[in-house]
Amino acid sequence: MTKTIFLIGATIFLGVITPSCLSDNILYSGETLSTGESFNYGPYTFIMQEDCNLVLYDVDKPIWASNTGGLARGCHLSMQSDGNLVVYTPSGNRAIWASNTQGENGNYVCILQKDRNVVIYGTARWATGTNIHGAGIVGVPGSAPQNTTAEMIKLVRKYLITK
Repeated sequence: MTKTIFLIGATIFLGVITPSCLSDNILYSGETLSTGESFNYGPYTFIMQEDCNLVLYDVDKPIWASNTGGLARGCHLSMQSDGNLVVYTPSGNRAIWASNTQGENGNYVCILQKDRNVVIYGTARWATGTNIHGAGIVGVPGSAPQNTTAEMIKLVRKYLITK
């Protein structure tokens, strides 16, 4: 009984002190963003819109888009295990946009960074090119310059090594 109470208490405590936003800006290999879903970092939002346009917003200003709006409705974005980020039509059998970063199968992550850039890592494979100079970037050792966001680096490193 004491062990059960301790475990419940520890779980609640860890749930309260653990920041839930650590992965709100990451899409892992095998994951998708459905219509209306997004990932965020501060004022930046990377969203799969209803009109099938994949858009990066700085607050409410679009700063990058896949230019696929109107080609279909209800698309989804997929971070594939080959490193390619792809917008698929609802049936999933037709790609209407891709980052064209496919390579060897492995563990990749698509990250919306604090500098406003969206980057695919295994090694850096693709980016929107929308980073604000001087804001710093989040990187994976050996693939990009580092900054002080140690928690993000640990999270990415853990995912790339353990999955």
